[in-house]
Amino acid sequence: MNLQKTILSLLFFVITSSAVFAQKDIDTKVNDFIQRDNVMLTENDKSLKLSEIQQAKAKEIYKALILFQAETSKSKKKKEGYKKELQAKRIETLDAIKKMLTSKQLAAYNAYGAK
Repeated sequence: MNLQKTILSLLFFVITSSAVFAQKDIDTKVNDFIQRDNVMLTENDKSLKLSEIQQAKAKEIYKALILFQAETSKSKKKKEGYKKELQAKRIETLDAIKKMLTSKQLAAYNAYGAK
């Protein structure tokens, strides 16, 4: 009985640890995207930084992209169809980000991308 409890405890620990590290990795990638966006927006005008509300929306948008990439099997990633799906998902993500920007932010975002 003690052996079963020990094994179950270890199994629970491993699963929990993996989930925590995976979530931390996702959060890091999402924050990197947000930071990149803020650099693009504030190059010429610091007041164009994403607001707290915009950052929260952007986190959800970027998280969906990262999860799409993470949840796709390695074998599927090698196929041409996946590349098209990923490209479409990236365009969808970029469009969603642009839609949440103010007109001044969008102009700065587009100007940075034109360089």
